[in-house]
Amino acid sequence: MVVRRTKKVRRQRSSRSHGWGVVKDHKGAGMRGGRGNAGVTQHHWIATVKAEKASGKKLIGKYGFKRPQQFIKKYNTINVSHLNESADTLVDSGKAVLKGKTYTINLNDLGVSKLLAQGDVTKKMNITVSKATDRAVSKIKKAGGKVTFAEKVEKTEKIEN
Repeated sequence: MVVRRTKKVRRQRSSRSHGWGVVKDHKGAGMRGGRGNAGVTQHHWIATVKAEKASGKKLIGKYGFKRPQQFIKKYNTINVSHLNESADTLVDSGKAVLKGKTYTINLNDLGVSKLLAQGDVTKKMNITVSKATDRAVSKIKKAGGKVTFAEKVEKTEKIEN
């Protein structure tokens, strides 16, 4: 075949910059302010401002506070509605006692440390528990039962870092 034009590499012989203007423009990313996310907290700060405005949240920096886990108390809880539904099952398994129409349940023995008030109570129950909300106590009393508060002996484990 006949070569109709010379190759670019042949044309650029003896050219100092090979079509890149100043030679330094073709080396690193120096003329373009760095590569990738370079300078997002410095000379390209406007990019961060635009991204934060678009997302609606802060992208750089730490905000807020997180409590240390060793100081957060975690309770095993149960709602009065769940207790109302599972009262017969607890009697069958021997974890509760039924005398007449009154259920006697010790939640501390079941590993529950707090009674919450979600739901309705239709059964008369005498409950022993470490903690209970005011609404839960009033719902149990309204159904004809009572709530007894007993201190639960908890094991304290030393947390080592």
